[in-house]
Amino acid sequence: MTVSLRERRRQQTARDIQIATLELAAEKGLETITTEEIAAAAGVSTRTFFNYFTNKETAAIGAPPAFKEEDLQALREGTGSLAADIKIFLDKHIEVLAGDEPILKLIGSVLRSNEKARGILEGFLAMGRIELRDCLNTRVGNPYAAAALASSITDTIGRAIFLWEHEDSLSLDAALDVIWEGTIRASQLLAAPSE
Repeated sequence: MTVSLRERRRQQTARDIQIATLELAAEKGLETITTEEIAAAAGVSTRTFFNYFTNKETAAIGAPPAFKEEDLQALREGTGSLAADIKIFLDKHIEVLAGDEPILKLIGSVLRSNEKARGILEGFLAMGRIELRDCLNTRVGNPYAAAALASSITDTIGRAIFLWEHEDSLSLDAALDVIWEGTIRASQLLAAPSE
């Protein structure tokens, strides 16, 4: 799908505002900066800022990358084991996130210090879980199992990012592998018969 020049410009303006917000937040703290300061740093008017974001917290979070439709379709129609197909799905999403590691680290810093920003991100994650639940329900035929799997997937992504932020020796994809291994082990423990 080709993105129009106008849409690319919109995306770039939104990104410029997000980067200005994150850089100012890293320097002064998100709580102390104003939307006027952010707009000036991004080279836009305050009115333009509000055309893109409702407040500085949403500007800091930006629009997290959505799950790609082709990846959802591959997960929905996969013929491998469910675990293997979910891991492929996770690998592809982590690859997208890894393309923006500096921004990811700055967002992490904001999330640790700002409850409102955490709530905004949770809203995005909830929408992603619904999309994943619907996708997985097509495959597993049980909405409750699909919802549990969807929560596990978004939680795995979040825990991988957290591990990567706190372990300098790990790449983002290596952090995902560590967290995924723990998720699989936890699943095995749940499925094991009682002794």
